[in-house]
Amino acid sequence: MSTNFRSRAKRIAVSLSFASALAVPAIAHADEPKKDCEPGSWFCGETQTGGSKDLQPLPAESAPAEPKAADRTPPPVVVYQPPPPTVVVQARDAPPAYYYVPRKAPPKKEWGLNLHLGGAMMGKGRDGNAGMAMAGLGLRFRPIPQAAIEGDLDFAGGRDYNGFRRGETAFTLNGLVFLNPKNTTQVYLLGGFGWSGARAVDDRDGFDKVEYKYGYFGVQAGIGLEFRLSKAVALNVDLRGLVRGRVDDNRRLHPEFVSGDGRATNTSGAGVLQGGLTFYW
Repeated sequence: MSTNFRSRAKRIAVSLSFASALAVPAIAHADEPKKDCEPGSWFCGETQTGGSKDLQPLPAESAPAEPKAADRTPPPVVVYQPPPPTVVVQARDAPPAYYYVPRKAPPKKEWGLNLHLGGAMMGKGRDGNAGMAMAGLGLRFRPIPQAAIEGDLDFAGGRDYNGFRRGETAFTLNGLVFLNPKNTTQVYLLGGFGWSGARAVDDRDGFDKVEYKYGYFGVQAGIGLEFRLSKAVALNVDLRGLVRGRVDDNRRLHPEFVSGDGRATNTSGAGVLQGGLTFYW
């Protein structure tokens, strides 16, 4: 009996020991904090489900106090500036070359005073003593270098074709054309017309017999040279031919020229060679 009792007690003790061994891990597992573990994880984090006596609770977060209106900082001013415009540079053809052409100065207008001496060429005359000298002056206006207008006043004296002592005053108006005005020596052509009056006295017998008065209108033409000594002074010489006729009232009653066979005429001609100086300004 004792043997069965001991054997039964031994079994009960082993059972209790085995039950205790199984209960201890369960209790320990209940006391351990829970872990968040994913299946198959090697490490798990601990999750505390209850409070601990050693840990103090976090203070409750308080909402920030609203700043006063005076302490509020105004928001920054944002100025929107558009981006600069896109500039597209397009190649352009170069402008044509500019050539400066100097403006031609207008031609200078010149005035001139011409002083001259000359002589008439009319042959030997009836008595072989014909010849007259002359002196005069002229006012010249030269608006362009190529042309000029000149008015002349001339005085002449000597023996005329008939051998009479004669004095004559003439006024002529002439146009001059300069063929090479840029040269120092200039060639010019002249032409014009004029009037003259003469007083002739027949003194062939040693005393005055008859006095004649004549009036003429004539034309002349010629060619000449002008040498520019300086900008203001020029030397000139020219040869002129003239033809004129009487215009006075006695031309029909007393013709000027009467030949030995009775022919009469009031038309005459001569050549004039003269030279002088012209002062320009």
